[in-house]
Amino acid sequence: MKVKHGECKVPGCGKAHYSRGYCKRHYTQVSRHDRTTPERERGKARLCKAPGCTRTDCNGDYCRKHARQIKVHGRLTPEREHQHHAPICSYPGCKNPHRAKGLCSKHYGREHRLKS
Repeated sequence: MKVKHGECKVPGCGKAHYSRGYCKRHYTQVSRHDRTTPERERGKARLCKAPGCTRTDCNGDYCRKHARQIKVHGRLTPEREHQHHAPICSYPGCKNPHRAKGLCSKHYGREHRLKS
């Protein structure tokens, strides 16, 4: 690819030359990291690396939710995540809507009081 005079020399960029053959963004990357850093650029959707997660609000490898799990617990904690696939209470015979941990408000409250 031939770079036009006055354009950034990074392939596909096409922005105006700023310094040393780079646009402002790429010049800043090269001056800070001694290379261009496309993996750190904003505006590009990056999927979370947690299994089954489709979130794109990543700051690194994981989305905010999974990054927090790793920070707090030292690992991913799928067993602690909200269960979206259980629309009704999992208590036998109960048809109330799911509230937390697979149980409706009534049964979750009973379980919580028994543990206290």
